[in-house]
Amino acid sequence: MKNAAPRPRRTEWSLSLLGGLKHQGAFTARERTVHVAAVGGAKLDHTGAELPEGPTRLVKAALVGGAELSYPEGASAEVDAFSVLGGVDLTVPAGTAVEVRGFSLLGGRSTGTAGEPGGAVVKIRSYSLIGGVKVRQAR
Repeated sequence: MKNAAPRPRRTEWSLSLLGGLKHQGAFTARERTVHVAAVGGAKLDHTGAELPEGPTRLVKAALVGGAELSYPEGASAEVDAFSVLGGVDLTVPAGTAVEVRGFSLLGGRSTGTAGEPGGAVVKIRSYSLIGGVKVRQAR
């Protein structure tokens, strides 16, 4: 008989009219998190989380609301965002390479940061009418 251990869900879905998604502290992060909201952003602090093998992926779509993300040293992530109002605020450890693509009609966008060869990489694709992408390195 085969070992019938349940396979953990790879994708976490969050759908709301009003309200955001918030994860911090000790939790098990999924490979992909999808958050869709009329009004509400996503705040994910992965610094204390148990991360999956490979990159974590965040897909966020909201009319009003942004994304605030923090990653620990050695993490790998991809962010794909669309916002009518709101942006992406990202904190990464020093030495992490950040690649930013997409467009913002009104709002600023970080150009990304260079990292260490062979180090962690965070990829961001952001599409917004109002709002932008802000990348900060933790100290």
